[in-house]
Amino acid sequence: MVTAVDRARSYAVLVRGLLEGPGSHRTLAAELERRSRSDGTRPFLRYADHEFDYFEADLAVNRVAHGYLAAGLKQGDVLALLMENRPEFIWHYLAAGKLGIVVALVNTRVRADGLAHALTVCGATHLIVGSECVPALLAIRDRLPEGLLDRTRVDEDDIAPAPTGTGLLRFVRSAEAAVPPGTAARTLGETGAYIFTSGTTGRPKAAVMSYQRLTSIGRVLGALAWQFEPGDVVYNCLPLFHSNALLIALSSVIAHGATLALGRRFSARGFWPDIHRFEATGFNYIGEMCRYLVSNPPSDRDRSHRVRVIAGQGLQGDVWTALHERFAIPRIVEMYASTEGNIATINLGGEVGSVGKLRLGAELAEWDFERGDFVRENGRLVRPAPGKTGVLLGPIRKRTPFAGYRDPAATRARIVTDAFRVGDAMFDTGDLFRIDAAKNLFFADRVGDSFRWKGENVSTIEVQEQLVRVPGIAAACVYGVPVPGREGRAGMAAVVLEVGTRFDGAAVATHLDAVLAPYARPLFIRLRSALDTTATLKLAKLELQRAGFAPGAGEPIYVRIEGEDEYRELTPERYAAIVSARSSHDLDRT
Repeated sequence: MVTAVDRARSYAVLVRGLLEGPGSHRTLAAELERRSRSDGTRPFLRYADHEFDYFEADLAVNRVAHGYLAAGLKQGDVLALLMENRPEFIWHYLAAGKLGIVVALVNTRVRADGLAHALTVCGATHLIVGSECVPALLAIRDRLPEGLLDRTRVDEDDIAPAPTGTGLLRFVRSAEAAVPPGTAARTLGETGAYIFTSGTTGRPKAAVMSYQRLTSIGRVLGALAWQFEPGDVVYNCLPLFHSNALLIALSSVIAHGATLALGRRFSARGFWPDIHRFEATGFNYIGEMCRYLVSNPPSDRDRSHRVRVIAGQGLQGDVWTALHERFAIPRIVEMYASTEGNIATINLGGEVGSVGKLRLGAELAEWDFERGDFVRENGRLVRPAPGKTGVLLGPIRKRTPFAGYRDPAATRARIVTDAFRVGDAMFDTGDLFRIDAAKNLFFADRVGDSFRWKGENVSTIEVQEQLVRVPGIAAACVYGVPVPGREGRAGMAAVVLEVGTRFDGAAVATHLDAVLAPYARPLFIRLRSALDTTATLKLAKLELQRAGFAPGAGEPIYVRIEGEDEYRELTPERYAAIVSARSSHDLDRT
């Protein structure tokens, strides 16, 4: 049991980690260098059949850094890195950190316009592309920033070699393995990376990440979340270009001298075999990843493992309980943080479903869904009562700065001024939370994902949780769609059925009637073979919202009109009647 004294000590560690000044030279790359000298034979990285100790890893990083110098890169340049999970990603990331090169970590799953957008908005002056990503790059070669293709180099991968005849230069590691010049001069206050936001409902933005943020978070989480012991191995199969893997896993491991086991990508089938093969004692997670794990058929590997702690974000209450009971994982550390945000929470007490306490000057503020803005009284924001939802805000001050995005306009849009007092400034997370009497926070939804229907606010998270409890429904994604003649947005769900299962509109209606308020029950349900996700397994809703509820595309859509006791297929005739309805009364009787 975590006592009040334990919590006080833990938060003292948190504060010390955050207070290390921007003038400090203890960057993550410098930490790797230090450990290569003091604990060089300690295992640092396990990948496939390879293992690298700290000394070998540092030499590899140095060779990459000297390769950069030979290619003309220098401090302050922006290097875009487009590469899947493999050791070379880590070598490039840390080599850039030794030289003061800002590395822009590009999502390997984006294509076409999305990839061209990312390589443009980050201001890349050079590009390292893994051979596995070359086809995606060549598809947009005519839309790249001027001159970038000439400064692009390919890092070959044995699994996916580059196609021949690309005309692209190969990246050549230097034979020189000495510490590159300037490494010791790097400070925590410098910009180290641009990490793109998830892009679940819009185009990703390039968040500015200082070396302080890239390093200190690992120190804090290693002490509070992982509580590392000798021989600990953290397994990560989430993409390294995102902050979950980069900070919760990689940064924590280096900061505390532990071992990282690296998976190429998440595989529900291959997950536990990897855990056993690497002898992992922990893994970092995203909530949807854990839902896939508990949906797998039972196996004799479920409990015969060394995992003692897992840490991550987005774990919903039902999956939390199932994960703990089925896999006998003693400690689950749920936290909240965003890539660009200046506020974070961590659940050290084990309250199921909570992301931790409201601390460090954070506030909740009521949101007006009709106006799409904060509720204000006498010019100031309003704190919600216990049990009600509010948007989480982080105070912008010396200890918790908001570095923002590379786009100044996007940065300004996330700052709320004169919030609770004259002259204050708060970072708007855009995330809704509910708070209980003990100040435990529970994630409710994204402001952009929640929607208003029949004068009430609908939480997509709540509806999704109930849909996946219906027998036969394997996965669900809930969002709002506009309906002619109605205010707000009607609930719609895209669902994936279990193999061999047919959609039972009456059973779904019966279950939802028992657990959801009338306004929260989806009006439309679309059947899909799979749900699109971001690279970090967050549900991607933008295309679904754009598609609306029009029949077509080979995906059956069901509708439940008020007064009916089941969902029935949306025929072209019913669709025409809905879109031509002139009032709520007309729609309810359609």
